[in-house]
Amino acid sequence: MRFQGAWRSILIIIVVGVLGIAVGRYLGSSRRPSGSAARPAEEKKEYRSGPVGLMDDMVIKLSPEQKQTLRLKIEPVELRVPEESLAVTGRIAANLDRAVIIGPRTTGRAVKVFARLGQMVNAGEPLALLDSVEAADAMAELAQNESGLALTQARAEKEQRLYEAKIRVLEAVQRQEGAAAAEKALEQVELGRLKQEYIGALARLELASANHERQKLLVEKKIGARKDLIEAEKAEITARGEVGAVAETIRLTARQDLLAAETALQQARSQRDKVREKLRLLGVNEATLAEAGKAASGQHALVPLVAPFGGTIIDRQVVEGQLIDPGFVAFRLADLSTVWVLLDIPETEMGRLRLGQEVAIEAGGDLRRKQTGRVAYISDVVEEQSRTVKVRVELPNPERYFKPGMFVTAQITTRRSGPPVILLPSTALFLLEEGPVVFVEDRDGIRPRPVEAGAQMGGRIIIRRGLKAGEKVVTEGGFAVKAQMLKSKLGQE
Repeated sequence: MRFQGAWRSILIIIVVGVLGIAVGRYLGSSRRPSGSAARPAEEKKEYRSGPVGLMDDMVIKLSPEQKQTLRLKIEPVELRVPEESLAVTGRIAANLDRAVIIGPRTTGRAVKVFARLGQMVNAGEPLALLDSVEAADAMAELAQNESGLALTQARAEKEQRLYEAKIRVLEAVQRQEGAAAAEKALEQVELGRLKQEYIGALARLELASANHERQKLLVEKKIGARKDLIEAEKAEITARGEVGAVAETIRLTARQDLLAAETALQQARSQRDKVREKLRLLGVNEATLAEAGKAASGQHALVPLVAPFGGTIIDRQVVEGQLIDPGFVAFRLADLSTVWVLLDIPETEMGRLRLGQEVAIEAGGDLRRKQTGRVAYISDVVEEQSRTVKVRVELPNPERYFKPGMFVTAQITTRRSGPPVILLPSTALFLLEEGPVVFVEDRDGIRPRPVEAGAQMGGRIIIRRGLKAGEKVVTEGGFAVKAQMLKSKLGQE
Protein backbone atom coordinates (compact mmCIF):
# COMPACT_ATOMS: atom_id res chain seq x y z
CA MET A 1 0.00 0.00 0.00
CA ARG A 2 2.72 2.38 0.94
CA PHE A 3 4.62 1.52 -2.30
CA GLN A 4 1.60 2.21 -4.51
CA GLY A 5 1.05 5.68 -2.92
CA ALA A 6 4.63 6.70 -3.56
CA TRP A 7 4.45 5.62 -7.19
CA ARG A 8 1.24 7.58 -7.70
CA SER A 9 2.92 10.76 -6.33
CA ILE A 10 5.87 10.38 -8.73
CA LEU A 11 3.55 10.10 -11.73
CA ILE A 12 1.66 13.22 -10.74
CA ILE A 13 4.92 15.21 -10.44
CA ILE A 14 6.09 14.04 -13.91
CA VAL A 15 2.76 14.98 -15.58
CA VAL A 16 2.73 18.44 -13.99
CA GLY A 17 6.33 19.08 -15.12
CA VAL A 18 5.62 18.09 -18.73
CA LEU A 19 2.54 20.33 -18.85
CA GLY A 20 4.54 23.25 -17.42
CA ILE A 21 7.25 22.89 -20.07
CA ALA A 22 4.65 22.76 -22.86
CA VAL A 23 2.81 25.85 -21.62
CA GLY A 24 6.04 27.77 -21.26
CA ARG A 25 7.10 26.98 -24.81
CA TYR A 26 3.70 28.00 -26.14
CA LEU A 27 3.69 31.30 -24.33
CA GLY A 28 7.28 32.04 -25.30
CA SER A 29 6.66 31.40 -28.98
CA SER A 30 3.55 33.60 -29.01
CA ARG A 31 5.28 36.58 -27.32
CA ARG A 32 8.70 36.47 -29.02
CA PRO A 33 8.74 38.58 -32.30
CA SER A 34 10.48 37.13 -35.30
CA GLY A 35 13.48 38.89 -36.77
CA SER A 36 11.70 39.66 -40.05
CA ALA A 37 8.73 41.29 -38.29
CA ALA A 38 10.73 43.26 -35.73
CA ARG A 39 12.82 45.15 -38.19
CA PRO A 40 9.97 46.97 -39.99
CA ALA A 41 8.35 47.80 -36.67
CA GLU A 42 11.49 49.57 -35.57
CA GLU A 43 11.67 51.50 -38.82
CA LYS A 44 7.96 52.30 -38.94
CA LYS A 45 8.36 55.47 -36.91
CA GLU A 46 11.06 56.78 -39.25
CA TYR A 47 9.19 56.25 -42.55
CA ARG A 48 5.58 56.18 -41.30
CA SER A 49 4.90 52.82 -42.93
CA GLY A 50 4.67 49.15 -41.93
CA PRO A 51 5.40 45.72 -43.27
CA VAL A 52 3.40 44.47 -46.19
CA GLY A 53 3.40 41.26 -48.14
CA LEU A 54 6.19 40.23 -50.49
CA MET A 55 5.97 41.82 -53.94
CA ASP A 56 8.71 40.22 -55.98
CA ASP A 57 8.51 41.26 -59.65
CA MET A 58 5.12 42.87 -59.06
CA VAL A 59 4.14 45.36 -61.82
CA ILE A 60 0.89 47.22 -62.28
CA LYS A 61 -0.10 49.21 -65.33
CA LEU A 62 -2.37 52.24 -64.79
CA SER A 63 -4.09 54.36 -67.40
CA PRO A 64 -3.90 58.17 -67.24
CA GLU A 65 -7.48 58.23 -65.96
CA GLN A 66 -6.61 55.80 -63.17
CA LYS A 67 -3.57 57.86 -62.22
CA GLN A 68 -5.74 60.96 -61.99
CA THR A 69 -8.35 59.10 -59.91
CA LEU A 70 -5.66 57.84 -57.52
CA ARG A 71 -4.12 61.35 -57.44
CA LEU A 72 -0.68 60.10 -58.29
CA LYS A 73 2.19 62.50 -58.69
CA ILE A 74 5.06 61.10 -60.73
CA GLU A 75 8.25 63.15 -61.00
CA PRO A 76 11.65 62.54 -62.58
CA VAL A 77 14.56 61.94 -60.23
CA GLU A 78 16.89 64.94 -59.95
CA LEU A 79 20.26 65.50 -58.35
CA ARG A 80 20.25 68.21 -55.73
CA VAL A 81 22.76 69.74 -53.38
CA PRO A 82 21.87 68.82 -49.77
CA GLU A 83 20.31 71.66 -47.81
CA GLU A 84 20.13 72.56 -44.14
CA SER A 85 16.90 74.20 -43.11
CA LEU A 86 15.39 75.81 -40.05
CA ALA A 87 11.73 75.11 -39.22
CA VAL A 88 9.80 77.64 -37.15
CA THR A 89 6.16 78.53 -36.65
CA GLY A 90 4.75 81.92 -37.52
CA ARG A 91 1.60 83.92 -38.04
CA ILE A 92 0.09 85.52 -41.12
CA ALA A 93 -0.59 89.28 -40.96
CA ALA A 94 -1.86 91.81 -43.48
CA ASN A 95 0.77 93.67 -45.49
CA LEU A 96 0.78 97.03 -43.71
CA ASP A 97 2.32 98.65 -46.77
CA ARG A 98 -0.92 97.76 -48.56
CA ALA A 99 -3.42 98.31 -45.74
CA VAL A 100 -5.38 101.42 -44.84
CA ILE A 101 -7.92 102.70 -42.33
CA ILE A 102 -10.83 104.52 -43.97
CA GLY A 103 -12.84 107.04 -41.98
CA PRO A 104 -14.46 110.48 -42.30
CA ARG A 105 -12.57 113.76 -42.07
CA THR A 106 -15.66 115.66 -41.05
CA THR A 107 -18.68 114.92 -38.90
CA GLY A 108 -21.50 113.37 -40.89
CA ARG A 109 -24.29 110.82 -40.94
CA ALA A 110 -23.92 107.63 -42.97
CA VAL A 111 -26.88 107.63 -45.35
CA LYS A 112 -25.71 104.68 -47.47
CA VAL A 113 -23.20 101.88 -46.88
CA PHE A 114 -22.17 99.88 -49.95
CA ALA A 115 -19.20 97.78 -48.81
CA ARG A 116 -19.67 94.48 -47.00
CA LEU A 117 -17.21 92.62 -44.80
CA GLY A 118 -14.92 90.45 -46.94
CA GLN A 119 -15.92 92.21 -50.17
CA MET A 120 -13.34 92.82 -52.88
CA VAL A 121 -13.36 96.47 -53.99
CA ASN A 122 -11.57 98.43 -56.70
CA ALA A 123 -9.57 101.63 -56.42
CA GLY A 124 -11.86 104.66 -56.24
CA GLU A 125 -14.96 102.59 -55.49
CA PRO A 126 -17.34 104.30 -52.98
CA LEU A 127 -17.76 102.38 -49.74
CA ALA A 128 -20.28 104.67 -48.04
CA LEU A 129 -21.96 108.09 -48.44
CA LEU A 130 -22.05 110.72 -45.68
CA ASP A 131 -24.33 113.71 -45.26
CA SER A 132 -22.07 116.43 -43.80
CA VAL A 133 -23.16 119.99 -42.97
CA GLU A 134 -19.59 121.32 -43.08
CA ALA A 135 -18.95 119.77 -46.45
CA ALA A 136 -22.31 121.00 -47.77
CA ASP A 137 -21.49 124.61 -46.74
CA ALA A 138 -18.09 124.36 -48.38
CA MET A 139 -19.62 122.97 -51.58
CA ALA A 140 -22.17 125.80 -51.66
CA GLU A 141 -19.28 128.25 -51.32
CA LEU A 142 -17.48 126.44 -54.11
CA ALA A 143 -20.53 126.73 -56.35
CA GLN A 144 -20.61 130.50 -55.78
CA ASN A 145 -16.90 130.77 -56.47
CA GLU A 146 -17.29 128.77 -59.67
CA SER A 147 -20.06 131.13 -60.80
CA GLY A 148 -18.03 134.24 -59.95
CA LEU A 149 -15.00 132.76 -61.65
CA ALA A 150 -16.98 132.22 -64.84
CA LEU A 151 -18.08 135.89 -64.86
CA THR A 152 -14.58 137.13 -64.10
CA GLN A 153 -13.11 134.98 -66.84
CA ALA A 154 -15.65 136.30 -69.34
CA ARG A 155 -14.77 139.87 -68.33
CA ALA A 156 -11.06 139.16 -68.71
CA GLU A 157 -11.58 137.66 -72.15
CA LYS A 158 -13.60 140.74 -73.15
CA GLU A 159 -10.85 143.09 -71.92
CA GLN A 160 -8.32 141.11 -73.91
CA ARG A 161 -10.36 141.50 -77.07
CA LEU A 162 -10.85 145.25 -76.43
CA TYR A 163 -7.17 145.77 -75.81
CA GLU A 164 -6.22 144.09 -79.04
CA ALA A 165 -8.89 146.07 -80.96
CA LYS A 166 -7.77 149.41 -79.48
CA ILE A 167 -4.15 148.79 -80.41
CA ARG A 168 -5.03 147.78 -83.96
CA VAL A 169 -7.32 150.79 -84.53
CA LEU A 170 -4.86 153.18 -82.94
CA GLU A 171 -2.09 152.01 -85.24
CA ALA A 172 -4.41 152.33 -88.24
CA VAL A 173 -5.46 155.88 -87.26
CA GLN A 174 -1.88 157.00 -86.89
CA ARG A 175 -1.30 156.08 -90.54
CA GLN A 176 -4.23 158.28 -91.67
CA GLU A 177 -4.37 162.08 -91.97
CA GLY A 178 -7.13 164.29 -90.77
CA ALA A 179 -9.40 164.39 -87.75
CA ALA A 180 -12.46 163.46 -89.83
CA ALA A 181 -10.85 160.22 -91.02
CA ALA A 182 -9.73 159.42 -87.45
CA GLU A 183 -13.18 160.06 -86.08
CA LYS A 184 -14.68 157.67 -88.58
CA ALA A 185 -12.05 154.99 -87.80
CA LEU A 186 -12.61 155.29 -84.03
CA GLU A 187 -16.36 155.27 -84.32
CA GLN A 188 -16.72 151.57 -83.21
CA VAL A 189 -14.05 151.65 -80.47
CA GLU A 190 -14.95 152.28 -76.81
CA LEU A 191 -12.45 154.88 -75.59
CA GLY A 192 -14.70 157.20 -73.61
CA ARG A 193 -13.30 160.64 -72.96
CA LEU A 194 -9.97 159.68 -74.48
CA LYS A 195 -11.60 159.32 -77.89
CA GLN A 196 -12.64 162.99 -77.91
CA GLU A 197 -9.26 164.09 -76.61
CA TYR A 198 -7.51 162.11 -79.32
CA ILE A 199 -9.73 163.50 -82.11
CA GLY A 200 -9.26 167.05 -80.75
CA ALA A 201 -5.49 166.59 -80.64
CA LEU A 202 -5.56 165.34 -84.23
CA ALA A 203 -7.64 168.39 -85.27
CA ARG A 204 -5.21 170.77 -83.62
CA LEU A 205 -2.31 168.97 -85.25
CA GLU A 206 -4.05 169.25 -88.61
CA LEU A 207 -4.58 173.01 -88.09
CA ALA A 208 -1.01 173.56 -86.89
CA SER A 209 0.38 171.67 -89.89
CA ALA A 210 -1.70 173.78 -92.32
CA ASN A 211 -0.61 177.01 -90.65
CA HIS A 212 3.01 175.91 -90.83
CA GLU A 213 2.74 175.22 -94.56
CA ARG A 214 1.09 178.61 -95.16
CA GLN A 215 3.84 180.47 -93.26
CA LYS A 216 6.48 178.62 -95.24
CA LEU A 217 4.90 179.85 -98.51
CA LEU A 218 4.67 183.41 -97.25
CA VAL A 219 8.33 183.41 -96.23
CA GLU A 220 9.35 181.99 -99.57
CA LYS A 221 7.44 184.82 -101.35
CA LYS A 222 9.04 187.42 -99.09
CA ILE A 223 5.70 188.54 -97.75
CA GLY A 224 5.80 186.74 -94.41
CA ALA A 225 7.87 187.19 -91.29
CA ARG A 226 10.46 184.64 -90.28
CA LYS A 227 9.19 184.87 -86.72
CA ASP A 228 5.70 183.75 -87.71
CA LEU A 229 7.18 180.69 -89.50
CA ILE A 230 9.10 179.64 -86.40
CA GLU A 231 6.00 180.03 -84.22
CA ALA A 232 3.93 177.95 -86.67
CA GLU A 233 6.59 175.24 -86.72
CA LYS A 234 6.67 175.11 -82.89
CA ALA A 235 2.89 174.97 -82.77
CA GLU A 236 2.90 171.96 -85.16
CA ILE A 237 5.49 170.18 -83.04
CA THR A 238 3.46 170.82 -79.91
CA ALA A 239 0.28 169.53 -81.53
CA ARG A 240 2.05 166.41 -82.79
CA GLY A 241 3.38 165.75 -79.26
CA GLU A 242 -0.11 166.19 -77.85
CA VAL A 243 -1.45 163.57 -80.28
CA GLY A 244 1.34 161.13 -79.26
CA ALA A 245 0.63 161.73 -75.56
CA VAL A 246 -3.08 161.05 -75.95
CA ALA A 247 -2.31 157.88 -77.99
CA GLU A 248 0.08 156.67 -75.30
CA THR A 249 -2.55 157.38 -72.63
CA ILE A 250 -4.99 155.25 -74.58
CA ARG A 251 -2.48 152.39 -74.75
CA LEU A 252 -1.67 152.60 -71.03
CA THR A 253 -5.34 152.76 -70.05
CA ALA A 254 -6.17 149.75 -72.20
CA ARG A 255 -3.26 147.81 -70.69
CA GLN A 256 -4.31 148.74 -67.15
CA ASP A 257 -7.87 147.58 -67.79
CA LEU A 258 -6.56 144.28 -69.16
CA LEU A 259 -4.23 143.78 -66.18
CA ALA A 260 -7.04 144.56 -63.74
CA ALA A 261 -9.26 141.95 -65.40
CA GLU A 262 -6.46 139.35 -65.35
CA THR A 263 -5.74 140.08 -61.67
CA ALA A 264 -9.41 139.68 -60.81
CA LEU A 265 -9.40 136.36 -62.70
CA GLN A 266 -6.37 135.11 -60.77
CA GLN A 267 -7.97 136.08 -57.47
CA ALA A 268 -11.20 134.28 -58.39
CA ARG A 269 -9.27 131.15 -59.32
CA SER A 270 -7.26 131.30 -56.11
CA GLN A 271 -10.42 131.58 -54.03
CA ARG A 272 -12.00 128.71 -55.93
CA ASP A 273 -8.90 126.52 -55.46
CA LYS A 274 -8.82 127.34 -51.76
CA VAL A 275 -12.35 126.04 -51.28
CA ARG A 276 -11.63 122.98 -53.43
CA GLU A 277 -8.59 122.17 -51.30
CA LYS A 278 -10.73 122.49 -48.17
CA LEU A 279 -13.22 120.04 -49.64
CA ARG A 280 -10.42 117.68 -50.62
CA LEU A 281 -9.16 117.70 -47.03
CA LEU A 282 -12.70 116.89 -45.91
CA GLY A 283 -12.59 113.79 -48.10
CA VAL A 284 -14.52 115.00 -51.14
CA ASN A 285 -13.11 113.56 -54.36
CA GLU A 286 -12.95 115.13 -57.82
CA ALA A 287 -16.05 113.32 -59.03
CA THR A 288 -18.09 114.91 -56.24
CA LEU A 289 -16.52 118.32 -56.80
CA ALA A 290 -17.79 118.16 -60.37
CA GLU A 291 -21.30 118.21 -58.93
CA ALA A 292 -20.67 121.34 -56.90
CA GLY A 293 -23.37 123.19 -58.86
CA LYS A 294 -26.03 121.21 -57.01
CA ALA A 295 -25.15 122.98 -53.78
CA ALA A 296 -26.33 126.31 -55.19
CA SER A 297 -29.83 124.94 -55.61
CA GLY A 298 -29.92 123.37 -52.13
CA GLN A 299 -29.27 119.82 -53.34
CA HIS A 300 -25.83 119.35 -51.86
CA ALA A 301 -23.88 116.28 -52.95
CA LEU A 302 -23.04 113.58 -50.40
CA VAL A 303 -19.48 112.98 -49.25
CA PRO A 304 -18.22 109.50 -50.24
CA LEU A 305 -15.79 107.27 -48.38
CA VAL A 306 -13.77 105.70 -51.21
CA ALA A 307 -11.21 102.92 -51.47
CA PRO A 308 -7.76 104.40 -52.23
CA PHE A 309 -6.67 101.12 -53.88
CA GLY A 310 -8.08 97.72 -54.72
CA GLY A 311 -8.30 95.20 -51.89
CA THR A 312 -10.51 93.35 -49.41
CA ILE A 313 -12.66 94.85 -46.66
CA ILE A 314 -11.28 93.12 -43.56
CA ASP A 315 -13.19 95.22 -41.00
CA ARG A 316 -16.37 97.32 -41.04
CA GLN A 317 -17.72 99.33 -38.10
CA VAL A 318 -20.28 101.67 -39.69
CA VAL A 319 -24.02 101.14 -40.29
CA GLU A 320 -26.54 103.29 -42.11
CA GLY A 321 -27.89 106.17 -40.06
CA GLN A 322 -24.87 106.28 -37.76
CA LEU A 323 -23.39 109.69 -36.91
CA ILE A 324 -19.61 109.44 -37.12
CA ASP A 325 -16.84 111.90 -36.34
CA PRO A 326 -13.30 112.38 -37.65
CA GLY A 327 -11.06 109.61 -36.34
CA PHE A 328 -13.80 106.97 -36.43
CA VAL A 329 -12.62 103.74 -38.12
CA ALA A 330 -15.38 102.99 -40.60
CA PHE A 331 -13.50 100.41 -42.69
CA ARG A 332 -10.18 98.59 -42.81
CA LEU A 333 -8.99 97.76 -46.30
CA ALA A 334 -6.09 95.46 -47.15
CA ASP A 335 -4.60 94.20 -50.37
CA LEU A 336 -4.20 90.48 -49.60
CA SER A 337 -2.44 89.62 -52.85
CA THR A 338 0.67 89.76 -50.67
CA VAL A 339 0.77 89.09 -46.92
CA TRP A 340 3.36 89.19 -44.16
CA VAL A 341 4.57 86.16 -42.21
CA LEU A 342 5.77 87.15 -38.74
CA LEU A 343 8.42 84.83 -37.33
CA ASP A 344 10.33 84.68 -34.03
CA ILE A 345 13.82 83.32 -34.72
CA PRO A 346 16.10 82.26 -31.82
CA GLU A 347 19.07 84.57 -31.51
CA THR A 348 21.40 81.58 -31.84
CA GLU A 349 20.14 81.02 -35.39
CA MET A 350 20.42 84.61 -36.61
CA GLY A 351 23.79 84.04 -38.23
CA ARG A 352 22.05 81.78 -40.76
CA LEU A 353 19.58 84.42 -41.98
CA ARG A 354 19.90 87.27 -44.46
CA LEU A 355 17.60 89.68 -46.27
CA GLY A 356 16.12 88.28 -49.46
CA GLN A 357 16.49 84.67 -48.30
CA GLU A 358 13.83 82.26 -49.58
CA VAL A 359 11.35 80.86 -47.06
CA ALA A 360 8.85 78.05 -47.77
CA ILE A 361 5.51 78.60 -46.01
CA GLU A 362 2.79 76.01 -45.50
CA ALA A 363 -0.38 75.92 -43.41
CA GLY A 364 -2.21 72.94 -41.98
CA GLY A 365 0.29 70.48 -43.39
CA ASP A 366 -1.18 70.86 -46.87
CA LEU A 367 1.81 70.65 -49.20
CA ARG A 368 -0.34 71.71 -52.14
CA ARG A 369 -0.74 75.08 -50.43
CA LYS A 370 3.01 75.59 -50.05
CA GLN A 371 4.21 79.02 -51.11
CA THR A 372 7.65 80.62 -51.22
CA GLY A 373 8.36 84.09 -49.89
CA ARG A 374 11.45 86.13 -49.07
CA VAL A 375 12.82 87.67 -45.90
CA ALA A 376 12.00 91.38 -46.09
CA TYR A 377 12.90 92.58 -42.59
CA ILE A 378 15.14 91.44 -39.73
CA SER A 379 14.77 93.31 -36.45
CA ASP A 380 17.81 94.92 -34.85
CA VAL A 381 16.47 94.15 -31.34
CA VAL A 382 16.43 90.85 -29.44
CA GLU A 383 13.33 90.22 -27.31
CA GLU A 384 14.53 90.21 -23.72
CA GLN A 385 12.18 87.50 -22.41
CA SER A 386 12.11 85.04 -25.32
CA ARG A 387 15.62 85.77 -26.67
CA THR A 388 14.23 85.80 -30.19
CA VAL A 389 14.43 88.23 -33.10
CA LYS A 390 11.43 89.40 -35.11
CA VAL A 391 11.68 88.46 -38.79
CA ARG A 392 9.17 89.39 -41.47
CA VAL A 393 8.65 87.44 -44.68
CA GLU A 394 6.76 88.92 -47.62
CA LEU A 395 4.64 86.18 -49.16
CA PRO A 396 2.74 86.23 -52.50
CA ASN A 397 -0.87 85.21 -51.95
CA PRO A 398 -2.52 85.12 -55.39
CA GLU A 399 -5.24 82.62 -54.40
CA ARG A 400 -5.99 84.36 -51.05
CA TYR A 401 -5.39 81.08 -49.22
CA PHE A 402 -3.20 82.58 -46.50
CA LYS A 403 -5.35 84.74 -44.24
CA PRO A 404 -4.33 87.21 -41.50
CA GLY A 405 -4.21 85.45 -38.14
CA MET A 406 -3.47 82.01 -39.61
CA PHE A 407 -0.68 79.97 -38.03
CA VAL A 408 1.88 78.58 -40.50
CA THR A 409 5.12 76.63 -40.59
CA ALA A 410 8.17 78.22 -42.18
CA GLN A 411 11.05 76.23 -43.65
CA ILE A 412 14.12 78.44 -44.08
CA THR A 413 16.91 76.99 -46.20
CA THR A 414 20.02 78.18 -44.42
CA ARG A 415 22.89 76.43 -46.14
CA ARG A 416 23.75 74.18 -49.11
CA SER A 417 26.87 72.03 -49.09
CA GLY A 418 28.37 68.79 -50.46
CA PRO A 419 28.07 67.02 -53.82
CA PRO A 420 24.67 66.62 -55.52
CA VAL A 421 22.61 63.65 -54.32
CA ILE A 422 19.19 62.19 -55.02
CA LEU A 423 16.62 63.71 -52.66
CA LEU A 424 13.06 62.38 -52.63
CA PRO A 425 10.04 63.49 -50.59
CA SER A 426 9.49 61.25 -47.57
CA THR A 427 6.08 60.36 -49.06
CA ALA A 428 7.88 58.51 -51.89
CA LEU A 429 9.55 55.92 -49.62
CA PHE A 430 7.84 52.73 -48.34
CA LEU A 431 8.92 49.66 -46.39
CA LEU A 432 8.34 46.16 -47.68
CA GLU A 433 9.68 42.93 -46.23
CA GLU A 434 12.85 43.36 -48.29
CA GLY A 435 13.41 46.86 -46.89
CA PRO A 436 12.83 50.41 -48.17
CA VAL A 437 11.49 50.74 -51.72
CA VAL A 438 10.19 53.42 -54.06
CA PHE A 439 7.69 52.94 -56.86
CA VAL A 440 9.35 53.49 -60.24
CA GLU A 441 7.45 53.92 -63.50
CA ASP A 442 8.91 52.50 -66.71
CA ARG A 443 7.50 51.39 -70.04
CA ASP A 444 6.00 48.25 -68.47
CA GLY A 445 4.20 50.03 -65.65
CA ILE A 446 4.88 50.85 -61.99
CA ARG A 447 7.03 48.47 -59.91
CA PRO A 448 8.71 48.61 -56.47
CA ARG A 449 12.46 49.30 -56.54
CA PRO A 450 14.64 48.49 -53.48
CA VAL A 451 16.78 51.48 -52.48
CA GLU A 452 19.27 52.40 -49.78
CA ALA A 453 17.96 55.39 -47.85
CA GLY A 454 20.09 57.91 -46.02
CA ALA A 455 19.41 60.82 -43.71
CA GLN A 456 16.30 63.00 -43.73
CA MET A 457 16.71 66.68 -44.61
CA GLY A 458 13.77 69.02 -44.39
CA GLY A 459 11.04 66.56 -45.30
CA ARG A 460 13.19 64.80 -47.90
CA ILE A 461 15.27 61.61 -47.75
CA ILE A 462 18.65 61.03 -49.37
CA ILE A 463 18.68 57.96 -51.65
CA ARG A 464 22.19 56.55 -51.68
CA ARG A 465 21.71 53.64 -54.09
CA GLY A 466 19.01 52.14 -56.24
CA LEU A 467 17.97 55.11 -58.39
CA LYS A 468 19.43 57.11 -61.25
CA ALA A 469 18.73 60.67 -62.31
CA GLY A 470 15.95 60.89 -64.87
CA GLU A 471 13.96 57.86 -63.67
CA LYS A 472 10.32 58.55 -62.84
CA VAL A 473 9.20 57.98 -59.24
CA VAL A 474 5.79 58.15 -57.56
CA THR A 475 6.18 60.99 -55.03
CA GLU A 476 2.52 61.28 -53.99
CA GLY A 477 -0.18 58.62 -53.88
CA GLY A 478 2.18 55.71 -53.16
CA PHE A 479 -0.25 54.15 -50.66
CA ALA A 480 -2.79 53.75 -53.47
CA VAL A 481 -0.13 52.04 -55.64
CA LYS A 482 0.77 49.71 -52.78
CA ALA A 483 -2.90 48.82 -52.29
CA GLN A 484 -3.29 48.06 -55.99
CA MET A 485 -0.27 45.75 -55.86
CA LEU A 486 -1.65 43.93 -52.82
CA LYS A 487 -4.96 43.41 -54.59
CA SER A 488 -3.17 42.02 -57.64
CA LYS A 489 -1.03 39.68 -55.53
CA LEU A 490 -4.01 38.38 -53.53
CA GLY A 491 -5.87 37.77 -56.79
CA GLN A 492 -2.96 35.70 -58.09
CA GLU A 493 -2.80 33.61 -54.93
